[in-house]
Amino acid sequence: TRLDENLTVQELCERHPEAIPVFMKRRMLCIGCPSRTFHTLADVAGIHNYTLDSWLDSLQKAIEGKQV
Repeated sequence: TRLDENLTVQELCERHPEAIPVFMKRRMLCIGCPSRTFHTLADVAGIHNYTLDSWLDSLQKAIEGKQV
């Protein structure tokens, strides 16, 4: 199943902690940011100038153990 773009960063990290290295590798501060409780994955893609599909694919691969 594809990740929901409306999932918040906090929800993602709670459900799939294996996705955290994707943020760290890209030097994104989302993990410690107070906005993680309401910023969605779609918000993060826009803020960091990533296409939504490529961003979600990167996270999905990490969750499936295919990349970090």
